[in-house]
Amino acid sequence: MPAHSERMDWSPEITYVIGHQRPDTDAIASALGYAWFLTQTNSERSFRAARAGQPSEQARYALSRFGQESPLLLPEASPTFGHILQRTPAVAASAPLTEALAQLAAGESAVPITQPGGRPCGLVSPLALARALAAGNLENRTCGSLAEVVPLVRQRDRLSDHKGTLLRAEASRFIVQDDLGRYVGLAAQQQLLHPPRARLILVDHNELGQAVPGADEAEIVGVLDHHRLGNPPTPAPIPFVVDPVGSTSTLVAEQCRNRRITPPRALAGMLLSGILSDTLVFRSPTSTPRDEAMAQWLGGVAQVDVSLYGEELLRAAPGLSSRTAEDIVDSDRKTYVMAQQLISIGQVEVSSLRELPERQEELLDAMTIRRVREGHALVCLMVTDVIEGVSRLLVVGERTMVDILPFARLNATEFELGHVVSRKKQLVPTLQASIEQ
Repeated sequence: MPAHSERMDWSPEITYVIGHQRPDTDAIASALGYAWFLTQTNSERSFRAARAGQPSEQARYALSRFGQESPLLLPEASPTFGHILQRTPAVAASAPLTEALAQLAAGESAVPITQPGGRPCGLVSPLALARALAAGNLENRTCGSLAEVVPLVRQRDRLSDHKGTLLRAEASRFIVQDDLGRYVGLAAQQQLLHPPRARLILVDHNELGQAVPGADEAEIVGVLDHHRLGNPPTPAPIPFVVDPVGSTSTLVAEQCRNRRITPPRALAGMLLSGILSDTLVFRSPTSTPRDEAMAQWLGGVAQVDVSLYGEELLRAAPGLSSRTAEDIVDSDRKTYVMAQQLISIGQVEVSSLRELPERQEELLDAMTIRRVREGHALVCLMVTDVIEGVSRLLVVGERTMVDILPFARLNATEFELGHVVSRKKQLVPTLQASIEQ
């Protein structure tokens, strides 16, 4: 499996199938599975699985268990200067002016001039030559002596960060550098107005707030999900599937089976992992008979016992001691509006609640920071023991809201939820009913 630091820059020729920013097992599995399915059924386009962040520990376990390569990291979907640059050959500053003249005569609109080491010092343009010719001092001139200073940008810089400044600049062309400040190409003002856009298919989410950074500047061409709707508008109709099953991997498996396409063993194992993880091996109330049917089919393809592997996978959930409080609180957190108040609810899955008491104060501090910073009335963290199928709830917030929570109170900031394991189907509806009444 590739190192998790591997990343890629997007290409307008490829459609990226990508999960949310903190990819759990289902987000990783459904991205891999759906990209493979689309590749098998669509010969007109190129599809590639991607991830918007580091896979969860459980997802990494599943990838290793089945020998499946992780999707590469796509850290940004915004257009960058690397997407619009033209690789115009550069001329050394010490070169005679005739070298720049030769490139201009060959049709180049400007000639980049570089110093030793590849660092740019400006452009020689027809206007610069005309000015020098009018002054009557072209003889024995070097290219560097006529180079005019123009704006410099980095290849990885987002266009949106510089667009306003560059559109107001006098120069119509500017120089693009790499991270070491070396010349790589030229870009023009007019290209800022209509840059290429990344093509994305969102899986396991449909909200821009959870999507890869820059998704608002990309072209969303499809959605496959099983969550609540919070999708951005699109300029044209797109394939949009949001189905109330326990896992997005179920939807991918159904499409494969409906088309009579059997995924490779490793991929079947990942899709099975996505289903078992999101449904807590069918113990979650979000689980449906469709999830169980696809899991059994995938288990046969992957050559594993579904029940035994499910317990094995759940035990791969990381404990609380190995993670920072910030990561625990933020790894799976969503914001809801209840009675016109912002309510944040996070969930973390563990294989035991034994570590909770020693981390509780630290977790509450992190939750308090987020409540103040983000203006929430209530911040909750649901800690779910996936082996026993029980949860605890940590809360910080307005006292009147905390006091009306309809759960068994253990202390001022902790509640016993019993066999509540689903945020979507169990916790959120109960909280909403209590708060809004």
